[in-house]
Amino acid sequence: MYIRAVSISLARACLLAGVFACGGSDATHAVKPISIQPVAAVVPPKPACIRPPEETGTINSATGDSSRVSYCVGTAVDQCFSLDLATGALKAIDKPPEPQSRSQGAVGRIETTNPELKVCSGEACKTLTPQVWPGAAPLRAATNGAIAAVMLGDATAGKGYVDVYDVAKAKRLATFRYARGDFKCGEIAMLGNTIYVEQNVCEAPSGRAALYSIKGKKIANVGGRADFGTFGGAFTQLDDKSWAFLGENGNKLVIQDVASGKVTKRIDTSMLFTTVAAANMGNPGESALVRLGSGKLAVIGGTPANGSVAIVDLETGDVKVIRAALCNEAS
Repeated sequence: MYIRAVSISLARACLLAGVFACGGSDATHAVKPISIQPVAAVVPPKPACIRPPEETGTINSATGDSSRVSYCVGTAVDQCFSLDLATGALKAIDKPPEPQSRSQGAVGRIETTNPELKVCSGEACKTLTPQVWPGAAPLRAATNGAIAAVMLGDATAGKGYVDVYDVAKAKRLATFRYARGDFKCGEIAMLGNTIYVEQNVCEAPSGRAALYSIKGKKIANVGGRADFGTFGGAFTQLDDKSWAFLGENGNKLVIQDVASGKVTKRIDTSMLFTTVAAANMGNPGESALVRLGSGKLAVIGGTPANGSVAIVDLETGDVKVIRAALCNEAS
């Protein structure tokens, strides 16, 4: 009985330990040597940098929030970046970001397949084609959902005009001309119930803009002055009536009540362009303007700032510049 119990215990031990621990040849038990491969050295990625464009350096697809801004520089497909506002770290991104809307609220949209013009709100669309055709090509129009403003006429001859429509009734409410001296061509937008018309020199990067009521009455010049440049249309909504407008050279910013036309604040942003190799302004129409939240805006500089950012505190008027790394400066 005792010998048998020992045998059974040994058998159980062999089962627990594995068959190779309780017998078998040396060849069966031989341990194969482990081959250790050398570990390749980890090379940290080279810091992202912006290549100053040889031609236009327009900032596009710009967006932002309290922690970062994202944008693309010029037309190169690999020139899109995200800039950390706390650290100044620049990161390359694979595709253009979704651009921030100028308006903070839901608005209608314009659909144009020349000569057709539709004003849409959600899935519902109303055609205005019979009212405007064949008044212009290409069509330029804007809407807030209830009102539509359409640019018509021969702009290059200084005969451009705007028709204003009640969308639901497809009824024309007003007509007004917009040419201003050499500023004959134009772009249009709806800022709430105010019509924004930019008059520009058709073949040159220079523009001026004015605000009009839906009855076609001029409210004021954008920026409050006749010489405030607006080429490029960099503006964004702050509240129901207040909008921020960036001067076409990126070096000045105004806050304006678009219902009354009153300018409530002017802020100098020229320090964004003040470098060893630059003057105090950027190329016209290349800079962008986005909201950051918490009462702050970001001006993203075009050439020669090329992606550097000025953070503007709207309450205090303070401006802080974060320089983006350029490839000819990056280590």
